[in-house]
Amino acid sequence: MGLRPAKCYRKYQGQPWTRMSRKKPRKSFVKGAPNPKIRQYNMGVDKRYEIEVVLVAAEPIQLRDNAVEAARQAANKHLEKNYPGNYFMQILKYPHMVIREANALGVAGADRISKGMKLAFGKPKGRMLRIKEGEKLIAVRTIAANISQVRHALDKAGRKLSGSFKITVRDITKDSQNLKRSIEGIVFKTKEIEKPVAVVAATTTGSTTTTEGTPAAPGATAAPAEKTEKKK
Repeated sequence: MGLRPAKCYRKYQGQPWTRMSRKKPRKSFVKGAPNPKIRQYNMGVDKRYEIEVVLVAAEPIQLRDNAVEAARQAANKHLEKNYPGNYFMQILKYPHMVIREANALGVAGADRISKGMKLAFGKPKGRMLRIKEGEKLIAVRTIAANISQVRHALDKAGRKLSGSFKITVRDITKDSQNLKRSIEGIVFKTKEIEKPVAVVAATTTGSTTTTEGTPAAPGATAAPAEKTEKKK
């Protein structure tokens, strides 16, 4: 079955299902939870800036990790293209909650086989986060001259998420935590998904060549050549 729509999970209700243990996984209340899809939480250069632009939730809502990852990529791509090395973006929430889904047949004629059951408990299928009204989701620090493009980047991120969000701007030139940071800053490189590379080991010893000219498997013996008789 494919990915269910966001309306199945965005309503803020029910008890959180989050209890997991990394030290003793077999004693976890929630077992077999998938890893979050948010690849990176800190992006850009963490140094001393002038303003902080924040994406704030205007209502309580639940967001899946794939939606937050889509918002992160949209905002970070816009900022990285326009202001490389002159911003710092941070995801401020972590998807602790585990999504449960009851397996049901989704093929043609499945209604004749099984209709499922009402309020089935289900099995772990994904991760999501809860955010209350007024809480921060994404924060971007930069210089004052970049405020328009940063607001545009967070607006693009908000369009990837369910619910309504607002953008707030704060002056941090005299903030104590901001003044503690160095002028050069710490660079956070973009994490990329490693693609598997097929490595073919060419062995020089014990390899033979077939009659078509293609190399045979290592250790294989060549087929005997056919004898041709001369006609008298």
